[in-house]
Amino acid sequence: MAFRFAPLLAGLALALSAGGALARDFIVVTSSDPAFARGQGFDAGARVALGPGHKLTLMHASGDLVAVTGAAGGVVLPRRTATQAEADRLAVLKVMVVPTPKASGATRTRGICPNPESLTTLDAIVQVQAAGCRASAGEALESWFATHPPQEP
Repeated sequence: MAFRFAPLLAGLALALSAGGALARDFIVVTSSDPAFARGQGFDAGARVALGPGHKLTLMHASGDLVAVTGAAGGVVLPRRTATQAEADRLAVLKVMVVPTPKASGATRTRGICPNPESLTTLDAIVQVQAAGCRASAGEALESWFATHPPQEP
């Protein structure tokens, strides 16, 4: 009986280790240092080699925007906890903020897309993205960034 569960346990262990490797607490929204790409992920408490005169704006899994300013020895990101739901939402938002080449032709949607101005929460933006309305969700997310100033840690 235990022999039949061995492949299942091996698959579960692989899935958990892969998920853990991809988990991040912060993603880069803007950077004045070209070494940091938009959408790049960081763990809470990580030391980031951000030099003096440079600034990163990061989004935490909670949705909070945090601005960090570089220093000679780099900066340590704030230690913050996030729920699994917040981490899942951040994974979708990460896909949205990573620059992608503009596709030619029409994109497919599963219905009529809402007006980006009507999307005022991150959860609503993620739902619209999941429904296939990438342009509306992208515009709404950029507007959300513009209207939510980052906090200094």
